[in-house]
Amino acid sequence: MKEAICVRAAMPQDAEQLLEIYTPFVISEDCSVSNVSFELTAPSLAEFRQRIVDISSKYPYLVGEKDGQILGYVYCHPYRERLAYQWSVEVTIYLAPAGQGKGLGRVLYEVMEEILRLQGITMLYSCITLGNEHSIKMHEALGYRLIGTFSKSGCKNGQWLDTVWLEKQLQPCPKQPDNIKSWRELDPDAVAAVLTEATAKLQCLKL
Repeated sequence: MKEAICVRAAMPQDAEQLLEIYTPFVISEDCSVSNVSFELTAPSLAEFRQRIVDISSKYPYLVGEKDGQILGYVYCHPYRERLAYQWSVEVTIYLAPAGQGKGLGRVLYEVMEEILRLQGITMLYSCITLGNEHSIKMHEALGYRLIGTFSKSGCKNGQWLDTVWLEKQLQPCPKQPDNIKSWRELDPDAVAAVLTEATAKLQCLKL
């Protein structure tokens, strides 16, 4: 029987719901919302679906769901493409209004981090538009630290926008690290256990 509340892997058929969550962060009359993403136009449904497929082939792409309604999602992608960067990723999260301010973001980040540890990832980075204090504070509460400001990184809504970068060391950096694994190569039981634990945490939230 399908659980009323769960954390699970995103699927291509989730694209419509995820795009509905994401679009206001691209296009909104409220610039404090639409300045979150530096895309200028929202992707098509087909393009967004392909993003889910591409990212989740190697890295966790997770959703928090209640009664079939997705309330937020989290994913990561390589910080840089060259091979020596493989132990570092950039993390991203988007929450629907109904999922904000209730602890969902913390749960989604924590479950993603557990999977990334299993993959061998050591460093996490997050790029946030300066002025998005809610996101900055959430990341800091999760152990991220501010490491720099990039001035006038992009222009959107008639404004030049600065971005801040935060980092978190997820686990010790070995002297001779093994190549990271795709999360699809991990022990399925280990991944299932992480998702089950996260789902249990959601039961305690007022979603």
